[in-house]
Amino acid sequence: MGFNRKRKAEVEIPTASMSDISFLLLVFFLSTTTFDIKKGLGIVLPAASKEDTQKVKLKQDNLTKILVRADGVVLMNEEEVSYEQLEDRIQKLVRENPDMVISLKTDRDAKYNNMVIALDRIQSAGAEKISLSTN
Repeated sequence: MGFNRKRKAEVEIPTASMSDISFLLLVFFLSTTTFDIKKGLGIVLPAASKEDTQKVKLKQDNLTKILVRADGVVLMNEEEVSYEQLEDRIQKLVRENPDMVISLKTDRDAKYNNMVIALDRIQSAGAEKISLSTN
């Protein structure tokens, strides 16, 4: 006597709604993600001159040279200063001479952060006439 064995139904995971769920997750993550926007330096640049040959000559009394070396050392008129001293000295110079122009030069091998720190200190000291360049 033979018993008829019932075949077991194969177990299947329903995937019909899988695409709907993945689409909803995609929309959710795209709508809630914030993207980091890089701003750069907040510097107000002067308007472009009409003539490219226009050069401004400064008196040496109205010019202060600041150099940021590759090793992070700051020189003010060829004298080594710290970042805190830099801010105090610039503040004093600008108070005494409002026409003072600060020339900030940075060595090409210097870290970008060192130049930004020096520029921030110069701006926080109240200097408005700043010249930027690299060696």
